[in-house]
Amino acid sequence: MISNQENLYSDVNTCFSLFQKELEHKGVWDNTVLIQVSDFARTNGPNANAGTDHAWGGNYIVMGGSVKGGQIVGDYPHLKAGAPLEIGRGRMIPTTPWEGAFAPIAGWLGIVDDVDRKYILPNIDNFDREENLFETDELFDP
Repeated sequence: MISNQENLYSDVNTCFSLFQKELEHKGVWDNTVLIQVSDFARTNGPNANAGTDHAWGGNYIVMGGSVKGGQIVGDYPHLKAGAPLEIGRGRMIPTTPWEGAFAPIAGWLGIVDDVDRKYILPNIDNFDREENLFETDELFDP
């Protein structure tokens, strides 16, 4: 599974790289943001078939000409069994909501009015902004 995953990551990297080069060539890279989201996570431990099962949470990759790259935002979970957010069989409780990544993208796009933000992110008020949401300037250069 690991070697297959490494090959797939290489493919994803190549595709993202070519996408970036094309948008730079067209002169629109600085006005572009791409977000790759996982619709589900995988357990950190193997199942009976030496694979992994569906789990909660996931990951996001955000890229674009104005994105502050090369960083991991949020809290990287401790992956060992019995870690604070591990609930068994390698399943982790997520710490960052969907809105955590999309709120700063909305801000970068100019959606800063609270009424508009609540319209496109209807659950945003369910999360503490300090703990669960990222500010636009954390992910994007001015």
